[in-house]
Amino acid sequence: MASNHSVKILEVCKVAPFSDSSEPLSELHLPLTFFDTFWFRFSPVERVFFYPLTDSSDPTSFNSVILPKLKYTLSLTLRHFLPLAGNLTWPSHAAQPFLLFTPNDAVSLSVAESESNFDQLSGNKPRKAIESHPLVPKLSISDTTASILALQFQLEAYF
Repeated sequence: MASNHSVKILEVCKVAPFSDSSEPLSELHLPLTFFDTFWFRFSPVERVFFYPLTDSSDPTSFNSVILPKLKYTLSLTLRHFLPLAGNLTWPSHAAQPFLLFTPNDAVSLSVAESESNFDQLSGNKPRKAIESHPLVPKLSISDTTASILALQFQLEAYF
């Protein structure tokens, strides 16, 4: 059963790795290995994970309680995995691409709303891939850089 339900983006923000004054973040340059370059021939991995909210959750509690906690824990996690907040870059003067994290880098986080049925999308049955495409966040890509990670939280329109 094809779904023509649209996705409405409610918020797009950047979540940076947690930083405090005792240990400021610094630039990180990470060269790629031969095995990393093998994956350039393929499209980026796109995963969709489904997590139902409890019956007591509503859009107000999601936005005021759950979402701030998700952003905070993502920030704490990125502190330990800095390359995920960085970019794959290939400047014209460089012989090979590399991962670059600078203290201003962050992960793009989108919060979206959809009329799609959660149970239908997350169910254990075959479905057309096109039904999941609107749920996948867009990576920021230019001629010289590409984001490593982008996240999107999806809410049902009729919560």
